[in-house]
Amino acid sequence: MPLMDANGPEAPATDTCDMAMSAPSHIPLDDALHVLQADPGHSLADPGLARLPPAGLDRLFLAARRQAERNHDGILLLLDLLQVAQRADSASHRQLMPSVVRQLRHHVEDQQRWHALAENAAYYRDNRLAAEKIAAKLRTD
Repeated sequence: MPLMDANGPEAPATDTCDMAMSAPSHIPLDDALHVLQADPGHSLADPGLARLPPAGLDRLFLAARRQAERNHDGILLLLDLLQVAQRADSASHRQLMPSVVRQLRHHVEDQQRWHALAENAAYYRDNRLAAEKIAAKLRTD
């Protein structure tokens, strides 16, 4: 499986819900992971993982997969909350919707990034030659 990059194109916002759903230019989790891996250029998908031993990559894969599942559960909960808010007669319940949509967007972005991290950890774990080449390149840079 090829390495996954978590950044994707965004559509322009057109209304209140779209504005709440529009992504910031930088996803905090993505930026934090790149800083931790000393990858300021974001040129490769999680290159710092190439330095980890297979056992560490396996632990990271499992932990990232679990976190992606937690985010998925949070997404489902927020979708249920949106349905309740849409049916509510109270304006205050409807006013919560942009905040819920914004939080939903954060959960979706984080879920995608955790999933990409898990997939990239599995790739480096299963493709040691590629991991060793990337780790060697990182040492020379």
